[in-house]
Amino acid sequence: MARADTRELYQNLIRAELSFVPRGKHHITYIYDCVRSKYPNLCDDSYLCSENCESGVNQPEWKHIVRGVLDALKDKPWHIKKELQRGFWVFE
Repeated sequence: MARADTRELYQNLIRAELSFVPRGKHHITYIYDCVRSKYPNLCDDSYLCSENCESGVNQPEWKHIVRGVLDALKDKPWHIKKELQRGFWVFE
């Protein structure tokens, strides 16, 4: 079951539409850095994906949340687009 901080992070990111990430093409690791800077109290590296998801890996769950938000927002053609190059996103 997802923890309250991961649900709160998801809601905050969706509400903000990741508008705090600068315009341009960014690798996912830079986007993680932006999210951690904006919401440090909601980015718990000790809570792993494997604790929340049956097929989870040993990566912090909050990073999974960020990728989910990116996927949810990429349907808005004016804002975020997934690049063909793996791990890159374009913020307009």
